[in-house]
Amino acid sequence: MNTLFTIGFSTHRLESLPYAHAEMSAHQAIVLEEPPSPTLPRVFRGDASIEEYLWELDAEFPEFGRQQLAILQELWHQGRAVLQIEPYLERLVAIHELFAQEATPAEVLARPELRDVYEMEREATAALLRFYEVSLQAPFPLVVATVLEFARRDAARFRLRDVLRARALAALAGQYESVYVETGHMHLSLPGELRRALNGHGRVRPRFLLGAVARQRSPRPRVFGPGDELTFAYLFRRPITPETEKLLAARSLIYIKLLGKDEAPASGSPTPHLDEELRLSALMCELSYADCEELYPLLKQAPPAQAGDLVARYLRQKESGGRSENR
Repeated sequence: MNTLFTIGFSTHRLESLPYAHAEMSAHQAIVLEEPPSPTLPRVFRGDASIEEYLWELDAEFPEFGRQQLAILQELWHQGRAVLQIEPYLERLVAIHELFAQEATPAEVLARPELRDVYEMEREATAALLRFYEVSLQAPFPLVVATVLEFARRDAARFRLRDVLRARALAALAGQYESVYVETGHMHLSLPGELRRALNGHGRVRPRFLLGAVARQRSPRPRVFGPGDELTFAYLFRRPITPETEKLLAARSLIYIKLLGKDEAPASGSPTPHLDEELRLSALMCELSYADCEELYPLLKQAPPAQAGDLVARYLRQKESGGRSENR
């Protein structure tokens, strides 16, 4: 049996669920991007509530979780297998449990199966904490430098996660005719890693769930923010000039301040998050490094709506050739 693996790239947003549902329905097995939990089968059987599972999962997007679980429960009752495979996160849970039992870092490092994940998390977390430390008061070039360092660490973490997950997924080859793999949009190295792990014993088909919608307004099937673009450059070890690195990092600091945080924003569009990403991506192309340096102090404490107004006013004044009233 030459198993087909469909890699479904998406985010945990409500607008992606109809597309995910259609893809899942066309496969024998569905693999979720989360560590195994005994509670999930109990939810499917009706022995545990959805809320209990979401609490255990500490779901960042609870409404997405509720609606996805309803879909998965329907597919499970139709006879499809629903699996949870994410070895990196599974090992991270094990590390947290060891520390809860008062294990020392040396004892965790002594466990070969946990060592790489522990060291990777320690380095990435240190880089993120460094960014938080400097982000509010440090000079802009130093803030940008911490963004670059975190992006490097994050890319290495994505690479390890994809390698580990690919190896685990490859074990399903021959067990099912088709497998749908839920995959975060940052895991672009997973298809290549899975092909290597399968070594010819299966087929890999990447799918961007909102790809057809995105291509109606963009040349690419997925819209990536400047921070994502920077991380991908490191993930795939693409040549990138120091000037481009700094520009992407600077733009990412503005982009994240403008990005809405509502899980279900009020909108008449079926894809409000995609709409916003397309708009912000076009907006970022108008910002130079110097623009970002001037805007960043003004946006640090501003909510997204106010931040958007500030940037729009800044660009209008820039286009008219006038000095910013914020200088």
